[in-house]
Amino acid sequence: MNALQSISVVLVTVVSLCASLVAPCCGQSAAVPDEMFLDEVVLSEEFEHELPEFHTYQARYSADMSQARSGKHSLRVTPTGQSGGAYFRLDGVVDLKSDYEFSAWVYAGAAGAVRCYISASDGKQRYTKAHVSGGKAGQWIQLVGAVRGEEWKAGDREIMLAMSCSAESWFDDVELRKTRLPEPPIDVYPQLAETLRAAADPSAVKVSAGAEITLEAANGAIVDGFPTPTARRPEHAQVVIPPDGLLTFALDVPSPLYVSGTLRLAPSEDLRPGLRAYVLSDDTVVAAPMVTAEAWQGEGDALTGAAPGITGPRPPDEVQLATWLLPAGRHYLTVGGPHFRPAGTFQQLCLRAEPRTVEEPLYRFALLSDTHLASGRAVWMNTKLDGPAQEELAATLAALKRDGIAWAVIAGDMTDRGIRAQFESLGAVCRASGLPVYGCIGNHDSYLASSRGDALELCSELFPAGSTDYVIDKPPLRLIVVDGAHWKSKSGQFMDHYDPADSGGIGMRPEQIRWLEQELARDTQTPTVVIGHFPMHCRGGLSSCGYRLPDLSMTPAAMDVVQAAPNVVAVLCGHTHWNEHNPKDGIAHIVNPAFCEWPNAYRVFRVYKDRMEWELRQTPNRGFVRESFVVPKALSWMISTSEDDLTGSVRF
Repeated sequence: MNALQSISVVLVTVVSLCASLVAPCCGQSAAVPDEMFLDEVVLSEEFEHELPEFHTYQARYSADMSQARSGKHSLRVTPTGQSGGAYFRLDGVVDLKSDYEFSAWVYAGAAGAVRCYISASDGKQRYTKAHVSGGKAGQWIQLVGAVRGEEWKAGDREIMLAMSCSAESWFDDVELRKTRLPEPPIDVYPQLAETLRAAADPSAVKVSAGAEITLEAANGAIVDGFPTPTARRPEHAQVVIPPDGLLTFALDVPSPLYVSGTLRLAPSEDLRPGLRAYVLSDDTVVAAPMVTAEAWQGEGDALTGAAPGITGPRPPDEVQLATWLLPAGRHYLTVGGPHFRPAGTFQQLCLRAEPRTVEEPLYRFALLSDTHLASGRAVWMNTKLDGPAQEELAATLAALKRDGIAWAVIAGDMTDRGIRAQFESLGAVCRASGLPVYGCIGNHDSYLASSRGDALELCSELFPAGSTDYVIDKPPLRLIVVDGAHWKSKSGQFMDHYDPADSGGIGMRPEQIRWLEQELARDTQTPTVVIGHFPMHCRGGLSSCGYRLPDLSMTPAAMDVVQAAPNVVAVLCGHTHWNEHNPKDGIAHIVNPAFCEWPNAYRVFRVYKDRMEWELRQTPNRGFVRESFVVPKALSWMISTSEDDLTGSVRF
């Protein structure tokens, strides 16, 4: 008996259930209205009979009577490696045009040990289409995921539904349904933003130098979140901002000015650690207040696991905004609800326009990191939108060019697997933007012996002089970009590829350390910025919501060289996917958050003759932000790990 014959397949269609409704008395056929569309279950397995002929990887499996969510049996999966699983084969079961929802009840052997996902092969590589993870030790819970019709590719093959785990776990009542999913937030947000801003425009407030302005809810417009793109004007001075809600005010700025202020926001009753609210000036994050709890880490996995079931004390109502630069023109100031709880009750927003001179910068540039361009989605700390990131990166680069940004740099993990097709996509996106973009190699860009060669060939514009280590002069600055993503064997020998069976870390080769030292010695006067993928200095300690930040400082030999140089003013990097500003001995160590994963952010720097100022921005499409955030994890420390990492200044 083959796998498809042994799976209990249930076909429930609107035709069989509603025949009397759709066949009129005159004998003519009638269209089925959208509201009558019913799901079609294409796979249903309770493991009560002969087990399917699974594909397996690094795992053993068997029917088990010791645990069952329903009936007498469940499927026990025992990994034989670090993780492994059993896989339903779906070729011939799914079509490549429809939406599907998959679910499984899981009894995890350890907290967060279970993954359920749909994957496919393009003939060369397997990649994830949709993914959900979690599980509680000793308790049945249901995991539910979905894949959209537009995420299928014509060449998808060897499609599988995986039940994978890192500790012995049990699975029951697995189901795959052909369905019609609501429009995703990525598609909904553009209309939502247009509607919201149009509703806020009639009450636009003028902001001039020296002004102090108090805004109440009735001065703005609010939407209650996804998916309904409708806006309303609050009737009262105060309003509750729900999860994903956006309260927006329109501001008219006659001339550029620096602004600060305070927000009064009574917190909700949900006091789990993490983000309370976003405060955004257009896309610039000017406040990200947190609920703080006692020192905590993720469950199951300290780095990537879900937040534990703890709460913190009630935070104060008053939130201080960062000081930021408002250019001349129409702007929108937004207080947004986080994605897993209400922001609380908005009381008022007070703005202070500082009476200080605003200089015109010499130029502005953008720092992005961890774009992870690929296909599909995968969960790490939150959902890496590897496929949707291609379109969002294109939109962000285009927006930066319209804004007058001179150039951008991507500080590593530009692609997710370092394969040729992904470098082709990266090069095409960057060229189409018309914005000069520079690149940096990260660990995800260097998995294969062919990765660097493909990057230099297909993304040549990103690597001046045809090298992954290079120097570019951007007066008054000099930038040194270093490729620190060289894999080592367990014996400490450098390799030209990643070997999971013989992995001993990653770093800079000795000759690169010497090259960096020589380049720094060649010019000890020009303010210099070093850019790499890996952080040289992380502070560790507790984040702004109590998360116990690990110290992931790397390349100590390079750090020694950088500290010895008298003119290095900043080290810029990515890799950790969280946002940190870590000054040390006169050098600003800035760790950029991920672009493809929440908080989906990047930095913009304004360069002057004696300093550079920076701000944190999120991607223009907040639907992209919403889809990246994994609610059960709530690892909201990534957007603001300390009070001074949203805006700042580096003196030369």
